Amino acid sequence: MSRITAPLLSFGASGQIAKTQVYSTWKGRPYVRRYAIPSNPRTADQTLTRDTFKFLNAVWRFMPSIAVSAWTAYGNASRFTNRNGFIKANLSNLRSAAALTSFVFSPAAAGGLAVGAAVATAGANQISVAITAPSLPSGWTVASAVAACIRDQDPQTGILYNVTAVEDVSSPYVCVLTGLTTGQLYQVGAWMTFTKPDGSIAYGQSLALTATPT
Repeated sequence: MSRITAPLLSFGASGQIAKTQVYSTWKGRPYVRRYAIPSNPRTADQTLTRDTFKFLNAVWRFMPSIAVSAWTAYGNASRFTNRNGFIKANLSNLRSAAALTSFVFSPAAAGGLAVGAAVATAGANQISVAITAPSLPSGWTVASAVAACIRDQDPQTGILYNVTAVEDVSSPYVCVLTGLTTGQLYQVGAWMTFTKPDGSIAYGQSLALTATPT
């Protein structure tokens, strides 16, 4: 891609010229590129990627703020948006899967630690998640324990995008996810947030669990 100044001896240009060159702007900068007809291949692999991307993009719109915060920290460290970070982390895991077993609710961000242990217990239209803190570095404290869940489904065809999340800020850490559907398998994620000695927040990667409400 070539940057240009005063294209075509004018102060601006856009569109294609005789199907040889295309003039446009990107972030306010004029450029010119070779004319080409975009292709739209539909191979099996590309279809899997597109369908999974579409599913994850829809799920993102239902992610509670408790879960979004971890992705924001993750994206800031890598200079991309929280949404792009969420899709990037999950796309490779799920594009060839028929279930959400590898779904990542929270990434490790800002040096966050994985939980020491977590147990999901099904109840009447709910799942209780007991979370144990790991051994902490000197000066670290647990800010909260978080659990989230989504109905298990095929990410290539799924349409159940709602994510339920609960945060518990005091020990013993038990997050109760309510309003769930009886007899349906849920993929559950459990993680913790930590306050570091400098006052900043670190996020642990979610531990994958499953449970079926009774």
